[in-house]
Parts: sequence; C-alpha cells; structure tokens
Amino acid sequence: MTTAQVTAASSYAYTDLGGNPATVTVTRTSNGAAATPNGGAYSSNGQSLSGNTWNINPTAGLGGGAAGKPDINGYTSGLTFTFSSPVNAFGFEIGDWGTCCTTNTRSAAVQAAYGVAATGSGLWIAFDGGAATLPANALSANDNPGYAAAQSYTNFIGAIDSSGTFSKITFFGDGFGEFLVAGGTLRFASVAIGSVGNLPEPASLALVGLALGGVAFARRRKSS
Repeated sequence: MTTAQVTAASSYAYTDLGGNPATVTVTRTSNGAAATPNGGAYSSNGQSLSGNTWNINPTAGLGGGAAGKPDINGYTSGLTFTFSSPVNAFGFEIGDWGTCCTTNTRSAAVQAAYGVAATGSGLWIAFDGGAATLPANALSANDNPGYAAAQSYTNFIGAIDSSGTFSKITFFGDGFGEFLVAGGTLRFASVAIGSVGNLPEPASLALVGLALGGVAFARRRKSS
C-alpha cells in the first residue's frame, strides 16, 4: 500500500501496480480547476482525520449525467481524482457526513434512473466518467458507520475494482447543508483480481479500518 497525507497540494505521488512512480491530481467537478485543500483539520468526538481536507459541502449544481442518465444535483460541489497510471484500489477519509440534512429530496428523474431513495444525505461515486452510483445514503446519523461505532462523524472511504483498473474517480455528496470534507490520508493499493467476490455491478460492502467507521465502494465490470 502507498499512502500520501493531504497537505496543501492538489497532486500527490503514489506507486502504481507495476511499482512505478505515478501521480494523482485532484480537481473540482464544478470547473475542472486544481483543487487546493481548503477544509482544514477535522475532528469529531475525539477522533481526527489524519491530514488536511477539501471542503466539499454539498450545494445545488447539476452535473454528472452519463450513459443516458440525468444530471444529479450536488455533482458540482465534488472532487475528481485522476490517476496518471491506473489503480484498482483507492481510499481517503471524510468528515461530517450524516450530521444533518437527511430529508433532502431527489428528483423523480434521478430516483428512477439511478434506482435511489427519494430522500437522504448520499455519497455518490463514478468511475472513469461513467454513471454515478449511490452506495451510501444516510437517513439518520446512525447510518454513518463512524457515528454508530464511536459517535464520531469520521469515515474511511474505499473504492475497489477487483476485475480491472480505473483511471478516474468522481466523488460528491447531496446532503445539502452539511459541512462535508474529504482528505486525511490518500491510500493506494493493489487488490487481487476477483478477490472481492461475485458482486453485482455496482455493489457496496461494509469496511472497518483506520479506527474510523468505513464504507467501501466496490465495482465489478459485467462480463462481455
């Protein structure tokens, strides 16, 4: 595993699957500009994220529609991580998810196209510019694994593809009114092909690690 603590930069070094040096660049989904961390340190009930953070508090702004699906409100407040060399496992920390704003309502078009609940504070992810999925949706604070475990709004987020690699991840929330942050320490790892198991696409599973509550987003491509 390669790690990179978030400091004040918008790009970070890692070691790719072949053992070569590579770089991940972080940009804003609103305009594609380099994303300089601006969220500062985050702590909740005595647990702190391990580095600087990006403020990605959800605000209204449509985007992210792909594969014929409609745009999603909140997309423009997120981040895109672009890898110079493909990876198949990547993670980071988040803070303040599920603290409030769980009664926000998604449009009927988004509900139908993405198969998501009408309400909630959601965490969305998209691989390689494809259609986003909603693996985590809080209807109360107890839906946040960090809060349920330790009354702390701190989490680790992991994105895994056990069938191949990806070069880009977009991440955003739609709990309008939350002070949502992402960062801490970035983690890059290699996951053996097929190791996640026979999961549908997309799929979500629980993960506990780094003394934080955790959520893992697992993608497996459908066989052609």
